[in-house]
Amino acid sequence: MFDDLYKYLLTGFILFSVLYTALGREEIANGAGSELTADSLVSVNAQLRSFDDGTPVIYAHIFNPGLDIGTTSDTLGFFSIIMRRDDSLLITDIAFKKEYFSLPDFWPSDFYSGQIYLKKQVYRIEQVSIHSMPGYEQLKRETVSSIGPKTPEEKRIEYIQRATGEEAFKYNKIYVGFSFSMKTKEQKSLEKLQIILAEQRKMAQIRLKFNENNIGELTGLNGIELKNFMRHCNFSEEFLLNASEYDVLHRAKRIFRKYERSTRLQRYSPGT
Repeated sequence: MFDDLYKYLLTGFILFSVLYTALGREEIANGAGSELTADSLVSVNAQLRSFDDGTPVIYAHIFNPGLDIGTTSDTLGFFSIIMRRDDSLLITDIAFKKEYFSLPDFWPSDFYSGQIYLKKQVYRIEQVSIHSMPGYEQLKRETVSSIGPKTPEEKRIEYIQRATGEEAFKYNKIYVGFSFSMKTKEQKSLEKLQIILAEQRKMAQIRLKFNENNIGELTGLNGIELKNFMRHCNFSEEFLLNASEYDVLHRAKRIFRKYERSTRLQRYSPGT
């Protein structure tokens, strides 16, 4: 009798544990999904530049620990990433000091575009004594012994750089077997954001090279005349994305010379 009662109690305890664990996981999953929505995200489209000489910082690592995602800057220093308003981006590059980027307080928009400046990192190298060429084993021992242990900060940066390199595998998985469409609302929203980010990134690159400020300074035009001339240039999107700012301004200057002569002739031609 006591053996049967013990079996019933043990079976009931196991069933209760399984149900409690399953319900707890479902509740945690639902809570995590509702915490991250497309409305709470800000798409950041920025360019990294050197604080010292203004040159683009290429192939730097940008990591968002809050969302556990990362990316790298391209050959012009541009990058795109999403973040929440209270997140901080960690930016690292071997030639520059690490930089933390946060949105300004009470940022109202769901899009941020701008430039982020990094200060160059100066490394102190101890004095090196040059002797006659040692043997391979001696050189190996001296080289290994001169490298000190990594600091916790260096280990953290190494982990961040490795994590950003693996991000592509998290978001571009290869599925084997039957294909089922099981995307959540959050995943669909993130995909739409990525498309918007790509378009905004192109427009930001174009605006840096071809805008009313630099074309106005080049031509001396302003207002409606400036807008008419910029439309007259009719540059293709491919040209504006791939050409340097110098090439864009140089071509605009050549077009402006012809444009200025034609408008002057129209202004002073008989009957006008």
